Amino acid sequence: MLDLSGNFSIEDLKDPEVARRRSPIIEDGRLWSDRDHLVWLFEVTWPDVGGKLWRIKTAADVLDGLQTWKGRSNNYIVETLLRKESRPATAKVLNEQRRKMRLLVKARQKAWEYREKCHASVEVAERAFSSELTERDKARVEELRARRHARFVEAEALYVAARDAEDQQEKLIRAGEAHFARVEFAQFCQSQRYRMTPVNIANALAGLPFIGWRQSALRCAPRQAQGANGGAMQVFEAIRRIVDSCTRRSLLVKHAEHTLRSQGGNKSFAVSELRKDFYYLRSAIEEVLKTNPRRRELPYAIARDYMERKSHISNIDLLFAEDEAL
Repeated sequence: MLDLSGNFSIEDLKDPEVARRRSPIIEDGRLWSDRDHLVWLFEVTWPDVGGKLWRIKTAADVLDGLQTWKGRSNNYIVETLLRKESRPATAKVLNEQRRKMRLLVKARQKAWEYREKCHASVEVAERAFSSELTERDKARVEELRARRHARFVEAEALYVAARDAEDQQEKLIRAGEAHFARVEFAQFCQSQRYRMTPVNIANALAGLPFIGWRQSALRCAPRQAQGANGGAMQVFEAIRRIVDSCTRRSLLVKHAEHTLRSQGGNKSFAVSELRKDFYYLRSAIEEVLKTNPRRRELPYAIARDYMERKSHISNIDLLFAEDEAL
């Protein structure tokens, strides 16, 4: 049973009815919404981010690997992962800091209410003063006004102190959340328990920085991600298959053309796009091969260059693209 202090015993945790009454630290609706947003973000930046995941071993690696996300999202998870300020903190420490934060919020609210009450009392004293008062009443009003003003000054100082304490605690929590979230991301990348796909990674990160990646992945997995495998991801996968099926780099352009031509009847979005925009794909392949990247980085580099070219199209590009369309 639940005791009067509101604490749960070990026996309570085994009771299904008690378990149902306990509110999770993050609700399912928010968890799934954040997961779907992360799926989209990973997919549209996969050529840049996906190729760096295998290098992530520490929290610092996470921050370096996600720089392309800057300016693309105002989601709290993304903001936390990219936050510069970082301070070591575990889930237990963060929960304790959040409990303290809730107390500080209440203290600041009470300080504000007291400040407003004191301010109102000062206004009453100000309105009471009149030149028509007797000298005795004027003296009394002045005394009360001075006393109430001093009380207001004290209340103002208390409110400022409470607000500053809340602000400092919030900064402490945010710095701890950044460290915790990046450590969890790095641990997920190193765990090798899941294939590194946008959906799997988004499932693991959706609960950050409030729950760890394992719990987040378990809670998100049963519900299908909305919008997964969008156009950007389909194009990347098509490029990856072309690269993986080519045995000689020097023949990659010809192999890509042959592969796309042989799929003329394929109505998939990716094949249609790459056939239409073969000029950009050919240019990307030729440019990337000059840098001689590692085999595992090749599809990411080509897709990244291809998307970059597609985002900055000139009139001459349009002409050449129409001429080289398959």
